Amino acid sequence: MIKPLKALGALVVLAALVGGIPLALLTFYGNPIPQQLPGAEDVAHLFTTNDSIGFLLFVVVWIGWVAWATFTLSVVVEVIARMRHIPTPQLRGLSAQQGAAAVLVAAIAGLGAPAAMAETPAEIAPAVQTVEAPAMPTEQPSTETQSDHQDTSAPETEDLVITVQPGDTAWDLAAKHLGSGSQWSEIVKANDGKIQPDGGALRVGEDPFLEPGWKLTIPGVPAIDTAPQDAEQQYETVTVERGQSLSSIADEHLGDADRWPEIAEASAHITQPGGYHLEDPDQIDIGWTLRVPTDAPAVPAHQDDEQPSQQDEAPSSEEAAAGAAEAAEQAVDAASDALPAGQAPQADTAADAAPTGAETPAPASAPSAEAEETSTVPWTGVGSIFAASILGAVLARRLYTQRKRRADQRIPEAATVDLDQVRLTRIEDPTVLGFVDRALRTLSALQLRDGQTLPDVRLARLTDDHLELYASAPHELPAPFEATEDPATWLLPRTAALADDETIADIVAPYPALVTIGTDSDGYQILVDLEHLAALGIHAASQTSMPVMRALTVSLATSQWADDLAITTVGVCPELEDALGSGRITYRETVTELLDDLEAKLERDQEVLEELGHDSAQHARQAGDATDLWAPEIIIIGTDLSLTEKRRLQAIVDARPQIAVAVISSDQHTDLSEWRMHIESLEAARLEPLGLELHPQHLTDADYDAVLRALGAASTLEPTDEVPDEQPATEEAPAAPLRPVAIVQPSTSTILTAAQRDAEPELPAEHPYIRVLGPVEILGATGPLEDKRLAELTETVIYIYLQPGKAENDFRADLWPGKRVADSTRHQRISRARKWLGATEDGTRYLPRANGADGSYTLDDHITSDWAYIQQITELHQDATSEQLAEALKLVRGAPFAGGGRSRYRWSITLQYRMTDTVLDVAHELAQRALDAGDIETTLWATQQGLLVESLHEQLWRYRLQAAAHDPDLHQRITHDLEAQIAAVDDDYDLMPETEALMYTTPAAHRIAI
Repeated sequence: MIKPLKALGALVVLAALVGGIPLALLTFYGNPIPQQLPGAEDVAHLFTTNDSIGFLLFVVVWIGWVAWATFTLSVVVEVIARMRHIPTPQLRGLSAQQGAAAVLVAAIAGLGAPAAMAETPAEIAPAVQTVEAPAMPTEQPSTETQSDHQDTSAPETEDLVITVQPGDTAWDLAAKHLGSGSQWSEIVKANDGKIQPDGGALRVGEDPFLEPGWKLTIPGVPAIDTAPQDAEQQYETVTVERGQSLSSIADEHLGDADRWPEIAEASAHITQPGGYHLEDPDQIDIGWTLRVPTDAPAVPAHQDDEQPSQQDEAPSSEEAAAGAAEAAEQAVDAASDALPAGQAPQADTAADAAPTGAETPAPASAPSAEAEETSTVPWTGVGSIFAASILGAVLARRLYTQRKRRADQRIPEAATVDLDQVRLTRIEDPTVLGFVDRALRTLSALQLRDGQTLPDVRLARLTDDHLELYASAPHELPAPFEATEDPATWLLPRTAALADDETIADIVAPYPALVTIGTDSDGYQILVDLEHLAALGIHAASQTSMPVMRALTVSLATSQWADDLAITTVGVCPELEDALGSGRITYRETVTELLDDLEAKLERDQEVLEELGHDSAQHARQAGDATDLWAPEIIIIGTDLSLTEKRRLQAIVDARPQIAVAVISSDQHTDLSEWRMHIESLEAARLEPLGLELHPQHLTDADYDAVLRALGAASTLEPTDEVPDEQPATEEAPAAPLRPVAIVQPSTSTILTAAQRDAEPELPAEHPYIRVLGPVEILGATGPLEDKRLAELTETVIYIYLQPGKAENDFRADLWPGKRVADSTRHQRISRARKWLGATEDGTRYLPRANGADGSYTLDDHITSDWAYIQQITELHQDATSEQLAEALKLVRGAPFAGGGRSRYRWSITLQYRMTDTVLDVAHELAQRALDAGDIETTLWATQQGLLVESLHEQLWRYRLQAAAHDPDLHQRITHDLEAQIAAVDDDYDLMPETEALMYTTPAAHRIAI
């Protein structure tokens, strides 16, 4: 309990130190500062005098003044930090003074612990990457037995979940709910890696900055107990604030101070922060939760979820500073506008001159209207590798369907919208899949070159800087892999030079069964090689194990660094086989049916391995032998095993030589190997025998359903409005009959002349013009620009143009995916973009100030784009003239957003689909008109422009083949072009029968020639 006498005593001590010390020094010694500067004789006298006592007194007095000044400075810093609810800056060399000041100020504030400790404990000091062995757990024998397994399905008390309010810090919340601010790290650990509505998350080891609207779990503090109560009586929940008592709360909420006993009785069972209970009605504490009777329906559980604090009403200091920077920037903009033409301002905006703040957290701001509860935010259990795999699978299915579709068909919007791909792209790392794949193939190529074997990798860890490989035994690896103190652990920098495409072209994926299983306490992804583990047990209740099993299944089924992989499931993801349609995954109804096939495979493969002299299929694959055995088969079993099934499966796993089989099983009574994951919840698990604590990767029911729907939609073709309902357009049942394969004779009349086709498109010159159909660029921007900022400013302007009025949280998450930036950083980028775009003749900025209501941005209406023009032509559809269609196609210079880089424009994925579809439709329309008119040259030109956005779109190729049917030589060239395109994209690509018919059955002269 906080006692007023303690705070009063601290205040007296602080006043004595701050005010008493200088008063005493002045009284007993006087002003130590001389009236005039000492001369050389005075200095010599000071060091040569025999008055040692005077000299010593002089030194002591100055030490006292220095100590007082540094202590007073520490007090001022501490008070300001507390008032602003920010971490206390650490002053070099003043740790003792700051510690004392923090204790006194905290005691006066009634928090019982110093604020200086709130955000800067040693635990969160940034780790320095060295070439020492990474600190991974050592393998230890597990002390658990099967009898030790607890029923994790038993109901547990739920922890309290609160909503972060503006100004809240981890220290404040710990002081409020746990009884001591020093326990702030417990809150961080309990919420480590939990994705919040704005895409951010707390991370152990990082500064615990909070954003308003976040939902945080308070560990060890139960949610409001559902104690028995009068069925007719309802309650509201309030949080005790400074200066309140039971009487004042009763008076405020019940209108009668004498009704305080009702509150005391209703709240006696609640466990308060620190484990206390309300026993003495005169002793309640700040942050306690109380239940107040009410005749009205109960309100949500916490005042801090509903009632804004005083900090809500006044902007934070960071917001005020950002506002000041904006005001200063506006003033400089106005001043620069007033300068004579051609004269540049002498200084940049205040926002540009101020520190960038790129590494400081964004100040508190209200969550957007789109913020969701943590429990409903999708993809909370998906890491960057898994996210990239899911997106890659959906994109591959959609791309394949896109290449097959006709102009009168559409891919449903659900292929992109239902998956919520934009949110998923904020999680994925677009470079990580390629890096891991190339790194492992590079390792294999180097070891083959040197005649060395590959290490048996059991575990891998992907950090921001390295790929870490943990082998089962010491091994020697070549550069660029770096050795550590542990000879079985190697590091590969993510900036290392890896083998080129030609070198790894024929290298078989060395670890095709490598899969992510979750993230460690640092937020780094952990991968295991299932083929080396042979078996992995999932120990958890069914409602917890299934999301993890789903994630493993989908991750393996969509893995992009496995050349070939066979996955068989029983009781897990029965729908995935049809949804993916890749042939990689098969569902079986019973384990017995599966075991019959596995035992036949065991007998067959072991015979070959013994002949070759290999102890495992993995080693045979790495040596280039037994190529028909190299594809691992992963068995995923989500049902309990009988004793017979367990015995048969154990024999397959333990067999030597080891065939390419690995088993994942959720049967908690069956451990096929020492490797197992004990899953306490979807937020916490432990990998044995390493004892590695991690956040398990998982797919919730909602996320899995979204993946299935997206894959299904991406594989579906539906008719456009022009196709009658009785003629559904699917890949199996075309919407309309094929046109007869006929030789199209060229006509003397044309729908477009060569001059019309070859003329350069007319682009607006009086205002900035945006081009996204090909390499991104902005034409006509007249303001100053640093070359190094061209890419970021171009993306910012295009984002605002294509998505005007986007909420601030979306703006941050899309343009800085995976990062947290300060308001000053965002304002500076907007300020630079505003100056770069310039203004109209009447001085109107092309990028106006933010909208006052929601802080969003829009561009001036004078700015237009190639995409806007094509949309206008599309709206005209068949009413558009051939000249208009041609002008639209002239604007196409390549795939949408080409050249934007892999890390930029991830937010545009759904727009890219729409743009590609639209361009193809325009090309279809013009090519069909030209083909019907016998205008061969226009047909070839229109199809060529359409192929710029999708190089293997079959209907456009069919148009080209039909247009060339009259000319055997031209037909042969186009056929060879298509064959080359297939070889460049996918050697295994299957053309539609009608496309092959046009390639190889017409014209007759060409058929004879080949």
